[in-house]
Amino acid sequence: MTPAITLSILVLITVYFLMRKRQLEQRFSRRVGMTVNYMFQDRPGQYSGDRNVRSGVFVFKAERNDDKLKNIVIRKVKPLNSALGVNLEQILVIPFEQKDTPNSDVSVRFKVIKRGASVEDLKGGRVSISGVMNFEQSRSEPFTATLPITDRYKNLSDLK
Repeated sequence: MTPAITLSILVLITVYFLMRKRQLEQRFSRRVGMTVNYMFQDRPGQYSGDRNVRSGVFVFKAERNDDKLKNIVIRKVKPLNSALGVNLEQILVIPFEQKDTPNSDVSVRFKVIKRGASVEDLKGGRVSISGVMNFEQSRSEPFTATLPITDRYKNLSDLK
């Protein structure tokens, strides 16, 4: 009898946390449209000085769907590719303060942490983010979202 009760409690807790995560993702996707692009460094060691390290950036492009949203604070970024790592030393803030600019971009560096991993195309991969959405009147809501990596980031200089 005791194992059955323990198992049912574990199942209920698991279901609760899965439903909570899904609810937080839906809350985020209703209020913000966000895409993730990536770009690798031009040559190894460009950012770190170590020629054996390959790195790049994730560019988060956000567009608000709720006019009361003031900003998004991203506290955690985790690529779902085990060969990549993000060391987020600071929080990322995506501001929406001005009414005439509903779009905003922010980037974070990633590093290929597995030696010998051939990571060339990240399109179709996923990145998990979590943080807080801040609204007018000092209201804030936590969020968690898993975003697909859509494409390689293109600079304005690449388009010319």
